[in-house]
Amino acid sequence: MTIKFGMPTLIGKRSILGNVFLCKELGLDFIELNMNLPYCMPNSNTSYELLKIRKEYGIEFTLHFPEDIDFGCFYEEIRQANIRLFKNIATWGAEFGVKKINIHLNPGIYFTLPDEKIFVYEKNSELFMENLIDSLSQIVQIAKPLGILVCIENMQIKGFVEETFKKLASVPDVYFTWDVGHDAMWGYKIEKIYTKYPHKVKHMHLHDYNGKSDHQPLFTGEIPLEERLRFAYENNLTVVIETKTESVLKQSVELLRLKHL
Repeated sequence: MTIKFGMPTLIGKRSILGNVFLCKELGLDFIELNMNLPYCMPNSNTSYELLKIRKEYGIEFTLHFPEDIDFGCFYEEIRQANIRLFKNIATWGAEFGVKKINIHLNPGIYFTLPDEKIFVYEKNSELFMENLIDSLSQIVQIAKPLGILVCIENMQIKGFVEETFKKLASVPDVYFTWDVGHDAMWGYKIEKIYTKYPHKVKHMHLHDYNGKSDHQPLFTGEIPLEERLRFAYENNLTVVIETKTESVLKQSVELLRLKHL
């Protein structure tokens, strides 16, 4: 068994093809299309065009759902609109072979007090969990018949977010993306959850953390990346080398090869 390595959509590129050429040059397997970028959106690309690219260049795709979409939203009209958006994007992606969609768990709005920040979702955690699980149940029902896995990425791991991930581990057909850089920034709290439920982790965002910021070149920071890669290998994960510039991506791929990983 070998790991499939991919790259993120780079903000420095102006088209999907620009990313495809770099992906091919680096010998990577797939690109995670960032659905926040206009040139990655369905209204800019037909599924036929992307299927043709996939076949011509041998490059697969995963989808990074828009980060601002909130499936726990308290406004029912917005929450249902978000679910409809998921259906539209998932149906489009399935037509050119997408198998995984990465979504963010949005921590929501917070009130800034003189000495602390209080998250609205944390103060209303029961309603938040009720909405979130209902939304996830609906989008899984959309994704599963299309052969797509829904993978939730760890972001800020506040207390209530940590508890949310623990609860989501028991929700059928909901899976996780292990963003190892975000995990490092927030004290490795998600590692304890993900290693307890390895069968629920299906995707990984791999980058390093230098004590101040993440998305650093691989093997230049403090994260035990060899351990993360071993986890990916043992659990058959797809791995995005989630560095954000072409130069750092090339550096990271070269370091991976030097270490024979």
